[in-house]
Amino acid sequence: MTAQSFRVLFLIENVPFSLDTRVRRESHTLMSAGAQVTVICPSDGRGAVREMDGVRVYQYPKPALGASFMGHVGEYLVSLFFHFVLTAWVALRRGFDVVHVANPPDLLWLVAAPYRLLGKRFVFDHHDLVPELFQVRYRDKAPGVMHGVLWLERMSIRLANHVICTNDTFRAFAMTRGGKEGRDVTVVRNGPWLSRDFPVPVNRPATPGVLVGYIGIMNPQDHIDHLIRAAHILRHEMGRTDIRFLLIGSGDAYDSLRALRDSLGLHDTVEMPGTIEWAEVISGLTRADICVQPDPPTAFNRHLTMNKLMEYMALGKATIAYDMPETRRSGGDAVFYVDSADFKPAGLAEAIARLADDPVRRAELGARARERIENVLCWEHQQSALLSVYRQLLPMRFATAASPP
Repeated sequence: MTAQSFRVLFLIENVPFSLDTRVRRESHTLMSAGAQVTVICPSDGRGAVREMDGVRVYQYPKPALGASFMGHVGEYLVSLFFHFVLTAWVALRRGFDVVHVANPPDLLWLVAAPYRLLGKRFVFDHHDLVPELFQVRYRDKAPGVMHGVLWLERMSIRLANHVICTNDTFRAFAMTRGGKEGRDVTVVRNGPWLSRDFPVPVNRPATPGVLVGYIGIMNPQDHIDHLIRAAHILRHEMGRTDIRFLLIGSGDAYDSLRALRDSLGLHDTVEMPGTIEWAEVISGLTRADICVQPDPPTAFNRHLTMNKLMEYMALGKATIAYDMPETRRSGGDAVFYVDSADFKPAGLAEAIARLADDPVRRAELGARARERIENVLCWEHQQSALLSVYRQLLPMRFATAASPP
């Protein structure tokens, strides 16, 4: 077998490739097995075409049309146009054997379908349950559209040659709701890439106070407002001037969250730097004493394996999260769980205060978290499942890597 024995085209709509840690990991693993990888995605502001870690990335200007339902419809239509055009360009200039579609949304099967008819393989990489997300954000604003959202998910699953998903709950949905045979659905978990992105945790010098960290996209359904209100309770009702917050990320709700922070008098307590480089993310979270996954126990979140939780655990951080099925499957006994029935800022504030006052328990949780990532959940353990999918799809062209880095 020669190097670059097969070609993979990744399609991403929701974030740039530089911010999609899952697709970055997948790309690296496939390249280690001999693939040529191309990505089409929204722009990160660094040019229309760029090389990143050996990947050719074609970027398009994604419009910012607001967080409304119609705003998202407009965004998706523009994104679909660019995906159609750029996919045709890649097909002519570089070629591909597999179209690997990452959701959300569940629309990019429209781009992949014509190439499947031409003999290309189509992989649906199921990151989010869009129907449940739609219910949380738009059920009251756009009733009657739910059937269409479910249909789009079914088409994404049924047209795919293979579905990969982040956990067993998603796998069950692919088989029951999507009608896919079990042999065509594989779990590839969101394991952190330890050897590249997460250094071995080190004991940082003791500093005054306690820093609470957060990393993630800030959309309305993520309820970062809940965390900011918990910070208000800690500072202004409980008098905890020793507890500060670092909230990293941006999204549809970022501006309103900054406004909420300022209106509550927390400008000096809650730092919100927006989207920053990965090295700065690691540096910031390394300083944190506690990390928080404040996502509420909705029908959407109950089924998700959150990237942020995996990243906190990889850094050996004591983490607070609501007790939800997939969160517990990932976190095991390494997470400080808050009762899902106690979903209110006061309950979250109380949990933060308890861990802030218990450095011994923080250290124990952090050590368990890192150990669980190293032994079970890290990408180094997960990537073999991804490679097995590609062996199944391309048995004659797949170059087996002896030990992917």
